[in-house]
Amino acid sequence: MFPARCFVAFSSMLFSASTLFAQLSSESIAKAQQYSEAHNGRAMIVQEGGKLRFEKYYSGYSKGEPLHIYSGTKSFFGVLAVIAQEEGLLDLDERVAETVVEWQSDPRKSQITIRETLNFTSGLETGFEEIYGRSSEDKINRAVGLDAIRERGQSFIYGPGNMNIFCEVLRRKLKQKGLSYEEYLSKKLLRPLGIRVSRWREDSHGNPVPSAGMYMTGQEWIKLGEMINNGGRVGMKQIVRTENLRECFRATEINPAFGLCFWVNGNAGQPGAREMDIEEELEIDPLPEDWRGAVICNEAPRDLIVSLGSTFQRLYLVPSLDLIVVHHGKPGHEFRDFDFLEILFAGANRSLSSPEKRTTKPILKKLFIPPGQDQPE
Repeated sequence: MFPARCFVAFSSMLFSASTLFAQLSSESIAKAQQYSEAHNGRAMIVQEGGKLRFEKYYSGYSKGEPLHIYSGTKSFFGVLAVIAQEEGLLDLDERVAETVVEWQSDPRKSQITIRETLNFTSGLETGFEEIYGRSSEDKINRAVGLDAIRERGQSFIYGPGNMNIFCEVLRRKLKQKGLSYEEYLSKKLLRPLGIRVSRWREDSHGNPVPSAGMYMTGQEWIKLGEMINNGGRVGMKQIVRTENLRECFRATEINPAFGLCFWVNGNAGQPGAREMDIEEELEIDPLPEDWRGAVICNEAPRDLIVSLGSTFQRLYLVPSLDLIVVHHGKPGHEFRDFDFLEILFAGANRSLSSPEKRTTKPILKKLFIPPGQDQPE
């Protein structure tokens, strides 16, 4: 069982767009863009209630130019995992070794679940050198040989190894259907959302890199956010059930700022919550493994969800406000999520994010559940 402490629960009733109005101030949006431009940013898009509020490209970047979203790719596979569970292809809490039989004789790896590969608590080594290094290996299958260096659930180890193991499980399960994991992703998520991936980073065997392989424009990335803010729906089609989508935003005790391939802000404002610069933390050698108390930004809404990629590629979502913000950046060490978000939300109209003041139910019915309490209905 996973602690429900920072579990983001979705309501079955969706937000009524007709009740929405501008909740971010124009001044704050402008100041956030100025901060971005001064700190390695090169594009910013703001959408509220399905309406474009702001769009600007700068620092030599032009609209329509695909960018590498790096680890933003992971979030697509997090959603794909809950779709696969919904279809009966897998169970998030089944052991990887049921499919990757090579693990059955290993005392640690034989106990790892699919869920733990997607929230990075499996205990597997990162796999950076083995998977991102130059070689002619099949990098998806290469992850099978990674060692479990920690007990499951006792550490948060971020790296490509876990993602590749998940895709190896998918590949073996999909073999009888004659589908690759890329084809399954396209069929179940990308095509229904109308998302065009400009290109994929691949290994020498043609395997798309699930941890950091996608190139796309900000306009395409927004479509993932729209589906999430709408509780798994696109138009009249339910891509994934709302109650299943919520699994993507269930955090762990060891890292209350991370769910299934998404970063979350459910710990905001809690005693001991500490803002962390995620990109900076992920460049420390050795990588930190204990993220207890972590929060993205104490000044941002607690239902903030982030799909995050290197060099400040960001998809920020606040479902209770039907807000989507895309940020594109470039290499450097100046941009800070908590600084940017504090500026963006300064002076925001918070009345609609307070359940007792709303006339319609938000998509996120309850954001923070203390340990030991039942999950919301």
